[in-house]
Amino acid sequence: MEKADFLKGKLKEGLKEHEVMRNHTTMHVGGVADFYFEAKTVDDIIRAVDAAIEINIPYLVIGGGSNLIFSDFGFAGLVIRNLTTNIAFMMEKSQVIVDSGVNLQKLILESVSHNLAGLEFLFGVPGTVGGAIYGDAGANGQSIGDYVKYVTLLIPGENGEKSQVVQKSAEWFEFNYRSTKLKNMTGYKKPVILSARIQLAQSRQEEIMRRLNTYKNKRMANYPEGFSSGSFFKNPIPEGLENIVCSGRRTMPQLPKERTAGYMLEKSGAKKLKSGGAKVSAKHANFIINSDDAKAQDVRQLAEQMRNVVREKFQITLEEEVEYVGQW
Repeated sequence: MEKADFLKGKLKEGLKEHEVMRNHTTMHVGGVADFYFEAKTVDDIIRAVDAAIEINIPYLVIGGGSNLIFSDFGFAGLVIRNLTTNIAFMMEKSQVIVDSGVNLQKLILESVSHNLAGLEFLFGVPGTVGGAIYGDAGANGQSIGDYVKYVTLLIPGENGEKSQVVQKSAEWFEFNYRSTKLKNMTGYKKPVILSARIQLAQSRQEEIMRRLNTYKNKRMANYPEGFSSGSFFKNPIPEGLENIVCSGRRTMPQLPKERTAGYMLEKSGAKKLKSGGAKVSAKHANFIINSDDAKAQDVRQLAEQMRNVVREKFQITLEEEVEYVGQW
């Protein structure tokens, strides 16, 4: 049986062939995926992953597509778009159990409506809960990993064995600055985040909204308009300072402005750089903007130019926050 016929039999009308991935990322670049499936439930995700494993093709689960750069050659396998939506609050513990496909902004606002605080620092950060946990997303000196209690994972089966749904504690993830054990795994058959239990805290709604507005205004002041993947490079944190713990929580070291990727890029003249339809934002030097129907290769070539000018001026090699997907 052909792979397409097999997948259609398993995934029914939800399966698409030859889907253009530029339509599913915030940078709006990327070629065609062989197969594409929108998973609306956790069972849909499990079914799709198992189907890909059964016919031995790569799979990739994506959320909002904000930290992914798909190759112009696309993805030779099955892309699973995570559209799961369940949110359940446990008020007696000030916790929430949330599907990995839930948009971060939705989770934050739902939490506010229940007088639960904690994640306001992520307000305005694009993407889903699963993507945020996968890359230990953060802003304003905080990261989501500090609020995660447990994560439900799908562990793909090997050698004909069935996939397993397991629960892992936050410690398993080895949360680090914009990095986790899961993100550092190689290959296209990684475990998949299905849901998470997140610890919040009771607070007055007015106070939460005040913090939300502060973070929103700060982000709007610095966030460029246009198609982008957000901050492209990580800040170069000095070795040993990635995880400073204060009052039981990690806090990002308060780097002087001169140590941030954006500052180094600006002082290196990066705002003048462009490649094809991709250019560095005039508002923030750590943003690449798709200004004129850019190709994925334009973005990657521009990123290398940016890395080179910083290396030449500061003798520091910047590391991408985004991930490159597919064949390059």
